[in-house]
Amino acid sequence: MKNYDIDKELKFLKPLRYKKYSPTRRVLINLIFNMSMIFSKPNKHIEMKKYIIKGYQNHKIKIYVLRHKKSIPNKKGLLYLHGGGFQIEGTPVHINMISNIISDSGHTAVYVKYRLAPKYPFPIGLEDCYQTYLWMIKSQNFLNIDQKHISVAGDSAGGNLAVGVALLARDRLGHQLDRMLLFYPVVDQRQITPSMKEFDDTPVWNSVLNKSMWEIYLSHGDFGMLNFTSLLLGDLTRLPKTYIETAEFDCLRDEGIWLAEKLKSLNIEVIERHTKKSVHGYDAVFFSDFIKERIIDRSSFLKGELKHEEN
Repeated sequence: MKNYDIDKELKFLKPLRYKKYSPTRRVLINLIFNMSMIFSKPNKHIEMKKYIIKGYQNHKIKIYVLRHKKSIPNKKGLLYLHGGGFQIEGTPVHINMISNIISDSGHTAVYVKYRLAPKYPFPIGLEDCYQTYLWMIKSQNFLNIDQKHISVAGDSAGGNLAVGVALLARDRLGHQLDRMLLFYPVVDQRQITPSMKEFDDTPVWNSVLNKSMWEIYLSHGDFGMLNFTSLLLGDLTRLPKTYIETAEFDCLRDEGIWLAEKLKSLNIEVIERHTKKSVHGYDAVFFSDFIKERIIDRSSFLKGELKHEEN
């Protein structure tokens, strides 16, 4: 295996190298993550409550609503979609990260436990997320948000779902979401970028796992909806202002860069942060200064205060 020059704060992730998620490993990881969510708490300024809503085809799904303990006047919402290769549950790291972002931005966030592959392949997870967006619209008074100011965010596979929801909202409702935040997103089922070819042994995520992910996620076909998940194949016009992060040693790095270039070619404003000496899933090292800087940028973007980096 190659020796990657990873930031010292992220070296905790360096031993996490896998080429396969077996069914047993997947079940065990999801069991642990689900148990850990029972004890998950946001930061002291944010309260979190769990609700059951109707997802795709009226199947019941869980969501978590995170909001400020004190009333916030900005009436803005954030739909957050976790990563995990479309097959792994979210973790308390996501809750911690979301609460830190909205603590400064003032948003009310909704976190979705969408259904996972392989039991629930595409487009079930995406449709669960879209139904949650519809629930936010219907519940805007309860949430104290304005439906015109709902942003969407996601990491890894969650970034893919975030763009998918924005596209469905555009095509089915004529809506444009407020803003879109994508952290090392999954973008293209074709897997043809230079970084996809180069990084087959990187920590946390690699092109071998990525290939398996797409096979599992699309195991029942694409139902004529491939453009809503293999994003570079589709029409990306009329998407909102977008923030994209990538990691240097990540097979998904160039997909994020290509997505940014395509959006900019369509006159969509994109703010990019291409992190150095980093690997996929760096949010797991939530206690690091590296992540604290990322949280500041993400929150600043939601507030409309983040500037483009100078070359």
